[in-house]
Amino acid sequence: MAAGIIFLMGITVLFAFAWYFGTESVSVKRRIGTLLAIGVTAGSLYFYEELGIEKGIELKGGIAVNLRIQQGSDKMPITRETQETVIAVLERRLNKTGTKELILAPQGSDRIFLQMPSIGEEEASDIVKMVTKAAKLEFAIIPTQQDDRIPGNAFILGNAVNKGTQIVPGYKAVALKKAGEDDKKEKSEGEEGAEADKDEDAEKANVTQYVLMKLKADMSGNSVTQAYASFDQQGWGISITFDNDGAQQFGELSAANPNRQMAIILDGEVISYPAFNSGPIWGGSCRISGDFSQVEAKSLAAAMANPLKEPLTKESVSFISPTMGAATVKQGITAGVAGLSLTLLFILVYYRVAGVLAILGMLINIAIIFGSMALFKFTLTLPGIAGIILTIGIAIDANVLIYERLREEMTGGKSLHNAIKTAYGKALSAIIDANITTLITAVILYMVATGTVKGFAITLILGIMASLFSALLVTRVCFSWLVTEKGGLVKKLSFANIAPKRQFDFLSKRRVALAVSAVLVVLSLVVSSTKDPRGVDLKGGDLLTIHSPGDVTTEKIEQTLQAASFKGFYVQKQHAMGGGGEFLTVRSVHGSGDKIKAVLKKDLQMDVSEVEVESVGSLVGSEMLKTSLMALGFGMIAILLYVTLRFEFAFALGALVALVHDLIIVLGLVTVSGLEISLITVGAFLTIAGYSINDSIVVFDRVREGLKTKRGDVKDIMNFSLNATLSRTLLTSLTTMLTLLTLYIFGGPSLNNFAFTLIAGVIVGTYSSIYVASPIVLWWARKSKTNLRREVLDSEQEKIQADTPTIEA
Repeated sequence: MAAGIIFLMGITVLFAFAWYFGTESVSVKRRIGTLLAIGVTAGSLYFYEELGIEKGIELKGGIAVNLRIQQGSDKMPITRETQETVIAVLERRLNKTGTKELILAPQGSDRIFLQMPSIGEEEASDIVKMVTKAAKLEFAIIPTQQDDRIPGNAFILGNAVNKGTQIVPGYKAVALKKAGEDDKKEKSEGEEGAEADKDEDAEKANVTQYVLMKLKADMSGNSVTQAYASFDQQGWGISITFDNDGAQQFGELSAANPNRQMAIILDGEVISYPAFNSGPIWGGSCRISGDFSQVEAKSLAAAMANPLKEPLTKESVSFISPTMGAATVKQGITAGVAGLSLTLLFILVYYRVAGVLAILGMLINIAIIFGSMALFKFTLTLPGIAGIILTIGIAIDANVLIYERLREEMTGGKSLHNAIKTAYGKALSAIIDANITTLITAVILYMVATGTVKGFAITLILGIMASLFSALLVTRVCFSWLVTEKGGLVKKLSFANIAPKRQFDFLSKRRVALAVSAVLVVLSLVVSSTKDPRGVDLKGGDLLTIHSPGDVTTEKIEQTLQAASFKGFYVQKQHAMGGGGEFLTVRSVHGSGDKIKAVLKKDLQMDVSEVEVESVGSLVGSEMLKTSLMALGFGMIAILLYVTLRFEFAFALGALVALVHDLIIVLGLVTVSGLEISLITVGAFLTIAGYSINDSIVVFDRVREGLKTKRGDVKDIMNFSLNATLSRTLLTSLTTMLTLLTLYIFGGPSLNNFAFTLIAGVIVGTYSSIYVASPIVLWWARKSKTNLRREVLDSEQEKIQADTPTIEA
């Protein structure tokens, strides 16, 4: 779909949103909201149906490329650090936006293992060209007879020097890039004049031509900070930007050589030779034009922006099956759909008519997520699925917050119309604050982290936006049609109630609860430090490559290894591109390769006599791990600042302590249970972090409201707020647990660890929102002698003053 049409659609939706929230007319708001809901949903379904979603390796398979690192010109030995550096460069080349799923891992002592999903043979060839290009960039002025005293034309001399028929001291012959059949475009300014100077015999013979160049280039490309493909009247080109030193050097070079041609040399080949016809270039950027196709311009730009010090050579390229077998994927999807259906059924039974609207909002929420992923070509990965599960939980929580407020307002004697209006107004701050804190973390994860963590962040960002849309607009508009000030189709709403009638004194048990939490945190840290729970995804392991006998399937190998009590392994079928037969690869934990060979030989009678056990590094490179931890740290700091501004520092401290508490204890439970942490389990931990923050903020919003409206001791007000949100806490946990228990019981081995981790996270998070977050707030307020009520009231007064219009002279 044309970018212009998508842009116009986006502008239309934004205009409609502005109109909806800006108008005071109930009827206009109802009609605009209805059109928005229908339009956004229809658009999402259209994009999903027409464009489809790109699936990750574990769901669809893709290609596998084995690359060998060659020693660079410095002849330095290839180390594990060298492999990690190459992986980081390839990640930036292949996944600049972070929307694709890549697996990049060190293999052996000098190789790189690359997997990409859903790629055809032609695109695979382009990928191989991109990753094997070293991209050493240089700039050099082409010599002339007048300025450099060379004995003739530089192009003719270049061919003569290359042939060995002439020697020019201090100069060498450098090849000119040959244009492909599809790449013949008009020459850029300055190149047209050089055509007549080329060696006519070489041109007629259609052989590689050469140009005479100085032995040392005038400027290296090490100062390039950005390179991207661009299109103008001269065709496709590459726009590059220099750092401060590079900008100064390039400006001086252009000023000293007016009207002269400059050769742009990439990996020892002149790809373009424009002239400085427009005077000195001091802006720190320039554009390279030449015989580039769109694919070539993008490939060269990616390489220039991320040059390799050590060249790579391709060893093999093969198509691979999904890391999760078809039966496993089907089992997981079936379990997920069943769990979600149970959740929606529970919402329907519990909230009845209002539950129908919640289900409608939920379905629209899911449609928006998948439609957005299809439109922006985001890859659906297992961590991404974790993000979707989290957003579904957030969407359910938003509806529960609204409906529980609605129950309170109806109990207080308000008419149904006024109760709905008040419920949405009172629930708004909790929903906005909870979603913004989660959104802050998601945005920082996307900006800072790399790899599959970005996939989680993308689905979480889309899901939060969809949740806000469905909960605050879709269900609100539906209510406006069903319930009006004068009556409407629905006269009365009734809800079930699982919350206990009695009031609990939660904070009287705070010392015991905090002591228990402290002991669990210490035990979890001890257990996690004595036993490494990381699986082959995170710490590497053994790799076996076996020629595939026709009667042995990946499912058969998986069943055999599971029966032999092996854990944390992956089996994939591969077939070499262009022929070469099929073979199977088995990735497993360190030290298990020989044992797996023995089992395959004994139980499946497979010939493994020539199979060697190789080492394969972590699929999560050191840079990805470091950036992901940095992103999580930055997210915590951002949450601390936001919650401090919106509430008070004591609340921010309570939320962060609860978050760290939940993650550490769940890590301990996973370790004690003997489960391994894989890439999808990382997604589960990120999901737990989102749930933890969401839970704490919802409780704190109610505490803040109590401090503003109620008299009495702060401890009593906090107890009242915890009891007031208890039904919401239990409902959200229960609905989430329905989906997770279904995944755990029926989702198969591949989803067991993921579901178990999230189940543990929901239980621990529910506990911490009551017995950790609020007690920490109370403890800090008393320790620092902070008057929470005064702080909250002052903050509210400042907000009122800021919103009050003033008259100035």
